[in-house]
Amino acid sequence: MKYIKLLRFDLQNGMIRKYSLIIIPLFLSMIACVDLHNRVSIINSQGHFPRQFSTSFANYLGYIYGGMAEYDASAHIPFVFPVRWIIVLFSILFITLNYPYNDMQSVGQQILIRTKGRSLWWLSKCGWNICCTVIFHFVIYLSTIIFCLLTQSKILSSVDVELMNAMFKTNRATQVSDTGILPFSFLLLPIAISIGINLFQMTLSLFIKPMFSFLFISLFMLSSAYFMSPFWIGNYAMPIRYNLMHTNGMLISNGIIVSILLITASIIIGLISFRYYDIINRD
Repeated sequence: MKYIKLLRFDLQNGMIRKYSLIIIPLFLSMIACVDLHNRVSIINSQGHFPRQFSTSFANYLGYIYGGMAEYDASAHIPFVFPVRWIIVLFSILFITLNYPYNDMQSVGQQILIRTKGRSLWWLSKCGWNICCTVIFHFVIYLSTIIFCLLTQSKILSSVDVELMNAMFKTNRATQVSDTGILPFSFLLLPIAISIGINLFQMTLSLFIKPMFSFLFISLFMLSSAYFMSPFWIGNYAMPIRYNLMHTNGMLISNGIIVSILLITASIIIGLISFRYYDIINRD
């Protein structure tokens, strides 16, 4: 019961009042959907491909979360940041940045002193963090569905691999069959990675200032865009780099394992560290 009360308090004070949790993903998804809709219309009118492309819910999400194709430094082509991908993942990182720290310096400090429930306090913040992240991405999904209804785009369909190849200029030469696996990977794995890095950022804030933890995670994710390697976690949040879309790409199964380990480790390390955290003399 204590945990439910703490979680309810966090959701009321750290989520309901955050209008950015709704406005930002709504704005981002609408901009991306309009952009892809216009680009598909232009491509179809030019007739450069043997068939006409159609937009769909899965294709829009693939465009929003796709990331970028592998960067080849040897090609002497300037590195261009995947702006759309960066804004989506970094927005929710920034939205969830300060609430745990600010709460600990105000009302949360009194709650901790009176209840002596450090573990419950930390687990409540983890629950709050996960809820915020899920709602952020849920707004993207919901607004994308609304856009599909307005434009009469398909909702129940798989990702068009050829269209994604055209949009992101991947080097995948073979056409992937419609197996139903692609929508799952496009929809769920980037969210799981997003939850993991958000929790990791919150855990890191126990050791350094929240803004420094945000900068560290941001640099790490940007490095993932530059280096395509299993050791750079951000690659698993880029569906365009999955092995189903990219030759020698990232394995989706590995991404699932990494996301589970990252979420679990962040919660446990934070739980242990917070037991020895100085909440009174902390600057």
